[in-house]
Amino acid sequence: PKLSVSAKIDRMIEREDATVKAYASVNIGGAFVIKDIAVVDGQKGMFARMPFRSYKSSDGETKYSDIAFAITDSARHSIEDAVIGAYREALGESEDESPTQSM
Repeated sequence: PKLSVSAKIDRMIEREDATVKAYASVNIGGAFVIKDIAVVDGQKGMFARMPFRSYKSSDGETKYSDIAFAITDSARHSIEDAVIGAYREALGESEDESPTQSM
């Protein structure tokens, strides 16, 4: 069955040189929310990076562990499509709200 997924952008990152462009929340089926999904502009284009935590291993190496993640490809695509769509919509709204320069 297809997941009912909606996303909203919680905050935009204003720095032009930032790889992370925004952070989003996703609502899955009206029953489950995932926060702090990063909208990342990577080498292969935009993608949604799920939240993770970092920790030091016993040898001092920094390791990363996913906090939440999709189990199936279709679920991952549904989440990513919703997040990237919400980002593009928010980006369009922020451009619409930008003051226009008069000549």
